[in-house]
Amino acid sequence: MLIWILDKNNRIKLSKCKYLLFKEVFLIIIIFSLIFMLASCIPGGDKSTEPTITNSSGVTGESGLYLFDCEKIKLEGTDTTDIKIKNCNLYMDIYEELVLMGEVENISPGIKTDIGITFDFYDKKGDKIISRTIPAFANYVKTGNRLPFCYYIDEKEKYIDMSMVKIGVNYKDYNEIFEGNPVVKIEKYYYGDDGDCLVIEGRVINMGSEKIRNLKLFCTFYNSSGRVVFIRKCYLQREEMIPDEEQKFSLKIIFDEYIPEFTNYRFEVFF
Repeated sequence: MLIWILDKNNRIKLSKCKYLLFKEVFLIIIIFSLIFMLASCIPGGDKSTEPTITNSSGVTGESGLYLFDCEKIKLEGTDTTDIKIKNCNLYMDIYEELVLMGEVENISPGIKTDIGITFDFYDKKGDKIISRTIPAFANYVKTGNRLPFCYYIDEKEKYIDMSMVKIGVNYKDYNEIFEGNPVVKIEKYYYGDDGDCLVIEGRVINMGSEKIRNLKLFCTFYNSSGRVVFIRKCYLQREEMIPDEEQKFSLKIIFDEYIPEFTNYRFEVFF
């Protein structure tokens, strides 16, 4: 509220004060308007980055954040009369990559060779979006034996579209008999002093009548549901063994953030 003083000189002085105050307020409004206009013109950076996986529940990409749950992806093994696909598992590791694991079991009376594992990925419409074939860890699987497999799915931009995976196997029949016959015998297992690791010790024995070469020893680990969670190749001092020869091995599993929970394991040896 303005108070006018009857003195004429005082009125003039008050009017001048009003003018100066109005001028200062007007200048402040102009300055703030210019600052706002300049700030709105500053570019926000290039947002056209490659899609990246954030965690097991979402994918961040050009289109924003999508819900993603790999447990909803259906796994279907295309068994044959001779080969069975079993214990398959799909999960996201700590590196935020999808990992597909499982086993091929030979249920026929003959040996299978030239093993190749096939993966066909489908979206919700039933359209095939990825098709891959990978070589197996070994080139054969004998009767009753299991051959583990592992595939890291690196097409992250297609994770959100995946609805089903069909897993199959290519192979050839082998009609001859292997003269070499390596056998694994587990002797003991124990935990480290601090309980931070598991050590498994055993022996590999060549029970066959011929020398074996390119010896490979794998250990497959399973969770409480019987699904494969990780696979380890065991170090062997010798890759060649003559008949009746044996050698010891030791496998150490360190319990850290890289190791999924497991309840049991199984060894398979190949050459």
